Amino acid sequence: MLKRVLPAILALALSVSGGVARAWADVGTPEAKATFEATLRDAQGGDATRYVDLAMFYLDGEGVSRDVPQALAWLRKGVARGDTDAMVELGNVYFDGADGVPKNRRAALMLYSEAAQLGDPNGMYNVGVSHEGGNGLPPNPRVALAWYLKAAAAGSARGAYSAGEAYLAGYGTRKDNAKGVAMLRRAIEMGSADAMNEMGRLHSDGTGVKQDHGEAVRFYSAAASNDLAAGMSNLGVVHHNGEGVPVNYTEAMRWFQRAADRGYLEAWYDLGIMCERGQGIAASEELALMMYRKAAQSDEPDLRRKAQKAVNRLLGLDDEEDDGAIG
Repeated sequence: MLKRVLPAILALALSVSGGVARAWADVGTPEAKATFEATLRDAQGGDATRYVDLAMFYLDGEGVSRDVPQALAWLRKGVARGDTDAMVELGNVYFDGADGVPKNRRAALMLYSEAAQLGDPNGMYNVGVSHEGGNGLPPNPRVALAWYLKAAAAGSARGAYSAGEAYLAGYGTRKDNAKGVAMLRRAIEMGSADAMNEMGRLHSDGTGVKQDHGEAVRFYSAAASNDLAAGMSNLGVVHHNGEGVPVNYTEAMRWFQRAADRGYLEAWYDLGIMCERGQGIAASEELALMMYRKAAQSDEPDLRRKAQKAVNRLLGLDDEEDDGAIG
């Protein structure tokens, strides 16, 4: 039987500046270059509101060759002007590292904290992420949760979602399903696709809410409509298992494919199982092997292990049967 996808892992919040840096279509198009050049002129002319947008052009390599030093220079100009978006984006560069820029989580935390003190909800949320620990920063679950709650109060959907997950898991606090569900509902009102997907899982399992497969499908569909690959994968699961909808392998495969096309590697494993079993498609070990190999590229240890095990089994290198579970 297929398994539902668990909630997405935490990710840093990006700034919410004008959005110019992501407004074009393809790399190197005349429109992208023209937008970059206009942004460059504005920034060089002293328009501080365009500093972050210009930096993102350089970081993303859109309309101009990727140039991390130039991006950092413009972000630092923004920080000097007190721009919280610049603080968040510069913090993200240090948090994740970039070309020639080593990870420096402490420097990132300082920038996030500065933005948070100025009332920026993305800064608050990223302070919370930083206190999850790693790369030289000790984990402090209670502090992380406190910042997620502050971010939620300041209007961050990610903050509300992460606070809800913390209450459900007992992270930094006693486990409290009622508070977790309440925070997830708040996150959904703010438009969080991750919270929609998680609410679907809660209804599927009957955790903190009444078990209702129809409601689960509704929330998964909402998450998928917001382009969340995990929501698409979960729609594949319910169509495969017949949870709240009739069993429909063709529909399940369609949703898994949509999730896989968005880089969701768990869905490639799911497709491999369906190809191997001949569900929604003629059985083909060759196709299954291709799907399993894609899934085996995952950075997630459990997925990589089970996908590689499936590859080895089809190649005759491992006689032990795996559980064949999806999700």
